[in-house]
Amino acid sequence: MLNHDFYYPEIPSKPEYPGISRRRDHWQRQAIALWLVSEGYSLAVEIQKLISVLFFVNHRSGALRQALSGLRTNGLMVDDALTLRVFAGRRTKITVVRLSDTGRDLVQSLGWTVNETEWERMQRLHEKGNDQPRHTAAVLAFVYQARLRGWSAGVMPELDAGRFVPDVLVEKNGESYYVEVELGEQKASKWHNMARHQGVIALCGRTPEHRGQLLAEAEVAARKHQCNRLGTDLRTLFEQSESPLWIDEI
Repeated sequence: MLNHDFYYPEIPSKPEYPGISRRRDHWQRQAIALWLVSEGYSLAVEIQKLISVLFFVNHRSGALRQALSGLRTNGLMVDDALTLRVFAGRRTKITVVRLSDTGRDLVQSLGWTVNETEWERMQRLHEKGNDQPRHTAAVLAFVYQARLRGWSAGVMPELDAGRFVPDVLVEKNGESYYVEVELGEQKASKWHNMARHQGVIALCGRTPEHRGQLLAEAEVAARKHQCNRLGTDLRTLFEQSESPLWIDEI
């Protein structure tokens, strides 16, 4: 799992490598970006946010974006644009990145270990060759919002629980929950499996209305297994930065 409570590595000297900026300040930002991706982070906005904390710059600054775009333009990173529909009438663009083969070689030459990114993990363990970019975007957006609120979060947790294959695991202050991130309606069996395994139903929907629908769907399972329901939604998490992760605790 990943969180925002870590120590940044020492930035190595700028290597003579194709695609690396000649500017020292750009290289410093590029180096940290490469390290974060090698640690598993894949959401571009999250990477920019973490870099901005280290260098005391605005995460939306043009200079920061330029330094990172150079890594993609010069073939050290591969990116894709996923979309979410959580706001009425418009789409939210989610940019995800991973290291290219050349980028992996550079990171390893710097002495850093290359780990699977969350985007790659979703493709390998959830999509399994099936194109599900909207759900992948929703899961990656949720774990980012959880980490902004002080939680550790990881996608597709390793779990041997039969048909129960949750999207996310979150932990904070001794609390831990497996979470389902949903974009539509679900089968009742999913909520029964979750309640049976962890004694609580934890879910994230698209909007407040969708969150309410999912919580209602899960009511039968909650009653049968005598457990609580935790609910949140992406729109509220995006719009209300001071909100807790769980909006409803029933």
